[in-house]
Amino acid sequence: MIPPLYFPLSSPQYDLRIGASPLPAGQLIFEPDEHFTHELALKRHCLDFNPHYYCQSLPGSEAAQAELARLLGLSEGGIRAAGDSVQEDLLLLDLSQPGLPLIAGHLCFANAWCLDDKIGRPFLSIHAPVPDFENTIGPSSQKLIERLKPGRPISRLNWAVKSTGQLDLTSRWDAFVASCNAAITPQNAGTHCWMRAERQTLCLLPQSNTALFTVHTYTQPVSTLTPAQQLILRGVLLTCPDDMLRYKGIWPFLKPLLAWLTLIHNSAPVAFPSPPSIGT
Repeated sequence: MIPPLYFPLSSPQYDLRIGASPLPAGQLIFEPDEHFTHELALKRHCLDFNPHYYCQSLPGSEAAQAELARLLGLSEGGIRAAGDSVQEDLLLLDLSQPGLPLIAGHLCFANAWCLDDKIGRPFLSIHAPVPDFENTIGPSSQKLIERLKPGRPISRLNWAVKSTGQLDLTSRWDAFVASCNAAITPQNAGTHCWMRAERQTLCLLPQSNTALFTVHTYTQPVSTLTPAQQLILRGVLLTCPDDMLRYKGIWPFLKPLLAWLTLIHNSAPVAFPSPPSIGT
């Protein structure tokens, strides 16, 4: 379930923005919850299947990995040990190199991508599939990372809707996701479509001059969202550009999902809350 604080949409109008802000007082970079044991078991299952697919690092990233391990209170180990101990996916970007390349990652719960696609690539290149990213929020996102300060982490929320609640949606599951997409109908969209929220944080590892990017993924059936959340989602889907809907993988089941959302509400008035700002 998505904690109310992390519901990623704030308005029934799509808006492309970074939506990053200083990590609020009382919130931590790593937030274990009631799914901690289960999700660590899921990570172990992923790594048992193919450790290199889910955890990779480049030569020269050892100092950054060691600093990450120390941040988590581990006496030894690198990104593998760090990622095995938290629910979040972990990515390290080298601030000392031009373009902020991805130098290490422990990535089990990605949405339609994998480390094979991105390791070693610069930040803007990593996000090249995002429609118009380089001409809109891309440069400002990179500057935000370059200007990270010690002890001042930032956070943001990201959103998607998927035809499965499975956490591991790395690229190897593309055919499975396509089959789930094809099974969505106006009658079952509420239970078969899942809201997917990512709580993302960024912090500076100052000794290695590395940015740590964490992603905690939550999923929830659209049918179990509050009425206000469902109507916000409907509005965002209606105003989201087609290329972004395709990028997010929503296009194949957009019409049945909108039909379901329209049918159950029938334009009934619902008061909208004011959760955090929308991300990409």
